[in-house]
Amino acid sequence: MKHLVDSDVFFSAIHAGHVSHRRSRDWLDRVKPDGWGVAVETYLSAMRLLMNTSVMGKNTHTAPAAMDAIERELAGTHPGRVVFSIEKPDRAILGLASGHKQVMDFWLVQLAKQAGCSLATNDAGTLANWPGVTVGI
Repeated sequence: MKHLVDSDVFFSAIHAGHVSHRRSRDWLDRVKPDGWGVAVETYLSAMRLLMNTSVMGKNTHTAPAAMDAIERELAGTHPGRVVFSIEKPDRAILGLASGHKQVMDFWLVQLAKQAGCSLATNDAGTLANWPGVTVGI
């Protein structure tokens, strides 16, 4: 696996109504042959967003429909992996978070490091803090 895809990139790739859909979709399709995956937290985040009426409006998904949409993306010629960790959060990584919004991003950095891959993200702060582990799309 070469890339662990963060929640924003993954969700915008699967939701055609997202402002970053085309960019995320094109990037993901281009890198899929190299190997890719999402954290279980990213899977659940996409599911929550697909079920959220504030995000999806009239196109809100049921839980099974949200899971189907995610599973369709993970399937195919170049399937994605679902990555999880049995390790506790690493103080050397999570301890560097300067605010609550960085906690999940830094957790994904830890997972990417454990998996020996890069974290694909649009988040400028994560890209700036972790240049050796992240890749911007």
